Amino acid sequence: MRIVLIALACAVATVAQAKDRASFLAGQYATAEQCEKLRKIEAGGPKGVGTSPELLDADGFHGWEGGCEFTKIFDHDPGKSWTAIMLCTEGMSTEPGLYHFAKDATEDRFEVTGPDSDEDGPAAYLRCDAKKEK
Repeated sequence: MRIVLIALACAVATVAQAKDRASFLAGQYATAEQCEKLRKIEAGGPKGVGTSPELLDADGFHGWEGGCEFTKIFDHDPGKSWTAIMLCTEGMSTEPGLYHFAKDATEDRFEVTGPDSDEDGPAAYLRCDAKKEK
């Protein structure tokens, strides 16, 4: 058992050293609620823990208190869905996470499933470039 844990720790450390970029994510994405937070900040609103959005781009998730960066991305269904190993930090905590991204065929959005997904299913991340939208 101890050897298995050591091997797993080494595998995670190796994956954490390499960084992939999610070329399928062109621009930045957010849930509708998070995109609204971004629009308020871009309009001059305060930026803080409760007001800053969590955004998703080709490097990973970015938030006020932490985020996740892509370490390895696998084409699940080429051009339609991807599975990614991400290294996530929150405060002093760092851990790996497994995420799945499914592209919507009709609009610029992704259904994202990850460790924090709940019984309601995947979260919808829409293109959210607040400065460009009106």
